[in-house]
Amino acid sequence: MSRFLLQVALPLFAPFVIYVTWLWYAQKRAERHGNKPPAFTKGAAFTAIVAGGGLAVASLVTLALLGGEAPTDGRYVAPQFRDGVVVGPHYETEPPKDTGSQYRTAE
Repeated sequence: MSRFLLQVALPLFAPFVIYVTWLWYAQKRAERHGNKPPAFTKGAAFTAIVAGGGLAVASLVTLALLGGEAPTDGRYVAPQFRDGVVVGPHYETEPPKDTGSQYRTAE
């Protein structure tokens, strides 16, 4: 959960929270001095937040359309460390030769 908060939620919501906090402060300050308060949709920060959201959506759509598909047959083998070399993840299309022998009982 903390990984999600640090890698996804914080970068996503922090700029928005900072902007809304600044906007609230600027509106209170403008009211105190009798000036016109700034509008929520005016300014570079709002434009940057909207553009960032649009780019995030565009990148997710692009990834979904161009990312390809995982194989539907075979067995996924996670990355392993063999003989001092990292062997990357891959799919094996042949089933293991000795599947389930540890569970068989002698008859």
